This record gives sequence, structure tokens and C-alpha cells, in this order.
Amino acid sequence: MTPRRTIAAALVIAACLTFAAGLVLPLFSIEPAAGRWTPVIKIFAKEQFAVQSYTLPDGIAMLWSGGEIFLAILLGLLSLVLPVVKLCVLWWEAFFPNALPHRVLSFFRTVSRYAMVEVFLIALTVLLVKGMPGGSRITLHLGTYCFAASVLLGLAASHLGAADSHGESIIVGHSNKI
Repeated sequence: MTPRRTIAAALVIAACLTFAAGLVLPLFSIEPAAGRWTPVIKIFAKEQFAVQSYTLPDGIAMLWSGGEIFLAILLGLLSLVLPVVKLCVLWWEAFFPNALPHRVLSFFRTVSRYAMVEVFLIALTVLLVKGMPGGSRITLHLGTYCFAASVLLGLAASHLGAADSHGESIIVGHSNKI
């Protein structure tokens, strides 16, 4: 194994670990507010103003149980299934170079363009909550940063050594040949 591929393999391992941490750690918490009426409303509906933290599986389950089946499936595919497939392919290519068929790599190149979708969804949620009236606050937690790190580590691993037999990066299709 070349030094470049060794570093890529280490990055893949780190990407897997940070992805797993991103699944179990809270992504963000929301502290609801109703402007200047918050103290008064808290007297009558304290549970409505409790700070709530969310993990990705919790969010998907809440969407599902709330009847938002399409959104739950979409979020599950883009934030759970696609990253797991991406990490599996990176793992396979890092430890068993050129073993995957070209078709798999071509398909992977196509779907991996959505690697940052989960981070985008979190950012969109932050913007939506910050724009709510009444001064509601959102706080990002370690899970968000773990997800972002997983995506970036996967991209770095791809560019360093996980290449198909044509010398193309399996993430974005750029040539790794010098």
C-alpha cells in the first residue's frame, strides 16, 4: 500500500467514525420563545418552551410519526443511506483498490454529488428557526460538526488515493494522475 493510499485509508476510517458520532450526538437544539411574552406563556405552557435537542434518527422518526412520510424517506436516503453507501465504497476502494466494477464507481460518482446535502439540510433548518418571530434560538451541537467532518474527510480520502482503474477520483471524477 502506497503512503498516499495509507493516508486515504486513515481518512476513510476517520470519516466512518465521525459519521457514526454524527448519528448519535445531537445535531442542534431549539429554544422556543414568544418575544416579550415568553415569561408569561412559560407559566401556563412550560413544556412548550422547553429546550429540545435533536439527533438525525430522532428527526426522521418525528417526521415519519407526524405523517411527513415523503420528507422522512428523503431525509433518510440523503442523510443515512447515501453517506453509508459512500463510506462503504470509499472503504472498499481504500483497502481493496480497483476491486469494484467500473459500473459501481460510475453510479457512485453520480450519487456522491449530493454528499453535502445533509449539511445543507441542517443549515436550512438553522436559517428557518432563526427567522422565526419571537426570538427563538437554535444552537448547533457536536453532531453537526461530526457530519460536516465526515463529508470533508470522505472527499479528502477520495482525492488522496481511492481511485478507480482509470485514475479518476471516485467522488468527483477528477484525475489523480500526475
